[in-house]
Amino acid sequence: MVKNQTRIGIVMSYFNMGIGTLIPMFYTPIMLNMLGQSEYGLFKLASSVTSYLSLISFGIGAAVVRYLTKFRAEGDTEGEEGMFALFNIIFMIISVIALVAGLSISFFLDTIYSNAISDSNQLTELRILVIILTCTTALNFMSSPYNSVVTCHERFVFLQTINIITTIVTPLVNLAMLFLGFKSIGMVASSFFLTIVIRIFYFFYVRKSIQLKPNYHKMPIHLIRELVFFSFWIFISNVMSQLYNATDTMIIGAVPALATIGVAIYNVGVTFNSMMTSFTVGIQSVLSPKVNSAVFKGANNAELTDLLIRVGRIQCYIVSLVCTGFISFGSNFIRLWAGLGYEDAYWVALVTMIPACIPLIENVALSIIIAQNKHRFRSLTLLFIAVINVVGTIFAVQYWGIVGAALVSGLASILGQGLILNWYYWKKIGLEIPRFWKETAKIFIIPTVMCVITLLIKQFITLDTWMWLLLAIMIYTIVFFIANWFVIMNDYEKEIFIGPIRKAVNKIRRQGVK
Repeated sequence: MVKNQTRIGIVMSYFNMGIGTLIPMFYTPIMLNMLGQSEYGLFKLASSVTSYLSLISFGIGAAVVRYLTKFRAEGDTEGEEGMFALFNIIFMIISVIALVAGLSISFFLDTIYSNAISDSNQLTELRILVIILTCTTALNFMSSPYNSVVTCHERFVFLQTINIITTIVTPLVNLAMLFLGFKSIGMVASSFFLTIVIRIFYFFYVRKSIQLKPNYHKMPIHLIRELVFFSFWIFISNVMSQLYNATDTMIIGAVPALATIGVAIYNVGVTFNSMMTSFTVGIQSVLSPKVNSAVFKGANNAELTDLLIRVGRIQCYIVSLVCTGFISFGSNFIRLWAGLGYEDAYWVALVTMIPACIPLIENVALSIIIAQNKHRFRSLTLLFIAVINVVGTIFAVQYWGIVGAALVSGLASILGQGLILNWYYWKKIGLEIPRFWKETAKIFIIPTVMCVITLLIKQFITLDTWMWLLLAIMIYTIVFFIANWFVIMNDYEKEIFIGPIRKAVNKIRRQGVK
């Protein structure tokens, strides 16, 4: 049953990513048009400010899956219930701290952004947005252990069903709020309401279906010290990731010449990087319990490298298609999708997407070192590149604007998550990184050649309508798939596509016989 849940979960995960990519194609232009560039920038600025509240979890979020999986792998139900109770208490405290911190921040926004945002109404709106988003963050913290229980028990059908429903309902509700005239405040308020509903579903599913209840009389208090040491370096890593990912927006928002409009253009650009990230993170979340179990059961480095290669190759197909496809058609797409005034978003996307390919392809390595409790060096590496990013962005944004900010982030990523961490995975962890890249890098050959040919062809044709652009993207995708099928894909990868089709055909045949 678990194996079926994993397979179905992966398929549903990619289905969710598919609709999660398709829906914004229609939803985002409408949202941008109804909000306007300045209002959208204000909304994204509020999101960036409150995103720092995620740091208050002190990295314990990653520990939940690890420790609950450990007790479950050992068959210790009583220990799992006690650990579940302990995490509930911890995250209740974290939720209160996040609420107090977010509300406190909202009262200092005038001081921080008064020079860049002169309109008092916008500052008031920014404060309201931050308060509502703070409440949403606190609620997510409170329910975090329940989400982790579903993941640890590998109930991926329920998990992905909720994700798919959320992906579909969220933009619909947001559009309803916009049509009613509530703008960005209506959007974040509806998000808060949906969060409440979703968390209620998780609560009852864990209690009724998984039948796991927190045992507050059997909490493993003696593990708190170990938990703190494990989580500390996750926390440092999260701090650095936050500095790396969200600081650009806050720095841009504080520059009077850029302010909310610069934030809007920058975030349209990084949206495409987020889309590419979501395609690979989905499968990682499904396989995370499997990685933890493999480590706890004593898998050697060769076996862990095999898992890294198997998943990395699948992720590489996705990343190479999305990245080279965007290089080929991204400028045309942004012009039609977002409209005039967002031209720089293409270059922002480009210089952040290409470096991001490296960690996305090998993100199973991150799950491995966390399961082994060897993630300290990664945290220090992220600290190093985060400092480079912050200092570099402050200077670059003055001379090259939002593209300069994105370029600094991209270069820091190549240095830290590309060169330094690959050395660490290889020399210190023992993963066979040269073998990994030998097996995965070849996947980039076909899309790179296709991308160069496409850019040359575009010198002679104009893709200025949706019909021609979508036709070109469709042809590019079909050629990519066929070329890789006959030249690169191995039997395991082909079976991923053929297997579900074969099962569906056999099922239809059996029903026909009956």
